[in-house]
Amino acid sequence: VLVTLADALHRVGQPAHRLEQTMVDAAAQVGQELQIFALPTGLIMSFKEDDGYQTRLSRIEDSGIHLERLARLSGVADRIVQGKIDPAAGKRQLEQIMHAPERWGPVAVVAAYLLSASAFAVFFRGGLAELITAVFVGLAVGLLAVATQRVRVSRRLFELASALAAAWIATLAGGLYGPFVEWIPLAAGLIILLPGMATVDAVEELSNGHLAAGGARLAGVAVVFLAMTFGTVLGIATADYLMVSTGAGSAPAMMETPRPLPLWATPIALVAVSVGSMIRFRARESDLLGCLLASFIALAASRLGTRGLGPISGAFLAALVLGAVANLWSRRMRQPVELFDVPGLAILVPGSIGLRCLASLLSDDTATGVHDAFQMFVTAMAIVAGLLFSNSIWRQRGVF
Repeated sequence: VLVTLADALHRVGQPAHRLEQTMVDAAAQVGQELQIFALPTGLIMSFKEDDGYQTRLSRIEDSGIHLERLARLSGVADRIVQGKIDPAAGKRQLEQIMHAPERWGPVAVVAAYLLSASAFAVFFRGGLAELITAVFVGLAVGLLAVATQRVRVSRRLFELASALAAAWIATLAGGLYGPFVEWIPLAAGLIILLPGMATVDAVEELSNGHLAAGGARLAGVAVVFLAMTFGTVLGIATADYLMVSTGAGSAPAMMETPRPLPLWATPIALVAVSVGSMIRFRARESDLLGCLLASFIALAASRLGTRGLGPISGAFLAALVLGAVANLWSRRMRQPVELFDVPGLAILVPGSIGLRCLASLLSDDTATGVHDAFQMFVTAMAIVAGLLFSNSIWRQRGVF
């Protein structure tokens, strides 16, 4: 049952340090000595027996964050550790959870990408032109997500194709209705794919001494950025060629400052991104209120902190506040803390900085691109530091 639980936790997106600590604690409570070594794509577990250790190696593909399964796994693990169900029954329940059909269908997935892209366009202070373009970018990425999942192509190919489609739409949109801030719809539509959460998890693993897992995850982040960079370059080049060859001319020069939307757009965007997060992170309908509260706290704390302390200290303060509230909520609701802090972290992760870094490098502004890349990782470190401080003050509730 411990092997089944470890595989399940790995598949629902638990980072290495949380997974290992959870499994060691679980094994101790059922009287089993366990040695475990977790990587983003694999799991090694050794159980002590009378004649030595029995070791099991699992090759596990990353299937992304799945909050509903994590919540249900928490309940089963609770009952196993407390002796309310025997291990055999617990194993059957764990397997049923992992093989249960997905709650959200293709239409909901496409809607989630569209809602999230629209909301982030508002959060990035875009205007009407940026919002309209972001809607089409989100729609294209959502359709690609559903299509590539059905034909089971490589995730790297999906990321490349999404970046290409987003660059196409943003470039052609400039030719249709004139100049706008191009990076905003690109960032809004692609921030869901940018490995911001993976970057934060990698830095958190490194901070907790899990060098192999953190280094491997950072390498995966670099591969995603390379795939999306190539897709963006190819999309801009082919869109420019199409416009020139059809006589539409080249894409107009982009604006530096958008025409902002009214203030009432922000509350609507908060609701939209909360619904999008609920679907994208595969949570339950009952988790929507938590997603909304976490998104509000993350956005408000980030903006207030950035305004008063600057972007790096603001990210630290926002993560500290989010982590504190998430831990208090976890204790109150007796649910894993990830159900609250993952939707909030989706607002804080430095994905937009990463995309601006790509935009600078693509425009041959190497100095700005390198500066943005450094700022992205420093921001990730600030977020992790805020979470570590909050967890040291309020102990996290683990999976059980």
